[in-house]
Amino acid sequence: MQMNHATFTRSPALRLSLKRGYATQAIARAGQDSADLSGLVRIAAELRPNPKALSRVAARIKGRPGVVQIAASADRKSLTFVARLTREIETRVTGEPVFAETGMIYLRMRVRVSSRGVGFHLSAISFCRHALERLVERADPDLCRGLLPVIDGEACAMFRAWEAGRPFDEAGDTFCPAAAAGVWAGGYDALAMDPAWALVSTTTASVPIFSARTFLSEAEMRPTVWLRWKDDPACRII
Repeated sequence: MQMNHATFTRSPALRLSLKRGYATQAIARAGQDSADLSGLVRIAAELRPNPKALSRVAARIKGRPGVVQIAASADRKSLTFVARLTREIETRVTGEPVFAETGMIYLRMRVRVSSRGVGFHLSAISFCRHALERLVERADPDLCRGLLPVIDGEACAMFRAWEAGRPFDEAGDTFCPAAAAGVWAGGYDALAMDPAWALVSTTTASVPIFSARTFLSEAEMRPTVWLRWKDDPACRII
C-alpha cells in the first residue's frame, strides 16, 4: 500500500488516528536531543563586544544539541538563540496540581554585552502532548520529517509574535497566532530558573512562559477569537 503526503493531509480520519503517534515521537526525539542549558549559558557568557568573538560564540552555540535557531543583532553586540528541552509539565487549577506529563519547552535567550557585562533576557514557550495532537488533527503540517521540525518552526514563529505584541486575551484565555492556519490557546505562567544556570536575576527568579495547551483552526474558533486572529479592520461584529 502506498500513501503520499497529500493523501494524509486530505484525510481527517488518518490525522485523527496518527496524531498520538506523531506527538509521542516528537517528544521522544526532543528528549534524545535535549539542550544543556547550563552549558549554553557558560558559552554565551563568553560573548565580547567584537564581531570575531560574536561569530565564535555563535558557532559554538549553534553546534550544541537542542539549539533550533540562532541569530545576531544588526549591531553585532547581541545573540538570540532558541533551545529545546523536555520537562515534566504540571497543570494546576487554582494553585492545585491536577495533571502532569512530559512536554517540550523552548527557551529563548537574548544575550547582550554592555558596559556592566553580559546580560541575559529569557522567555519560554511550552507544548503539552494534547496541543501537539491537536495541531496534527486540525491543521495540515508537512510531516515528511516528523512533527518535531514543525513544532520547532511553530515555537520560533510564536516568539516573533510575542515580541511583536500579537498574542491577545479573550474570555479568560490567551491566544497566540500560529505559523499554521490557526492559533495556539493557553496562558502565561512562570518557569523557575534552575540554580545550575548560574544566572542572577535583577527582577524575578522566574522566566515568563507561554503554555500552549491546544491548537485551534478556523473551524474551532469562537467568532470573537476569529476576528481578533484575522485582525482585519473591515471585519466587525454588528
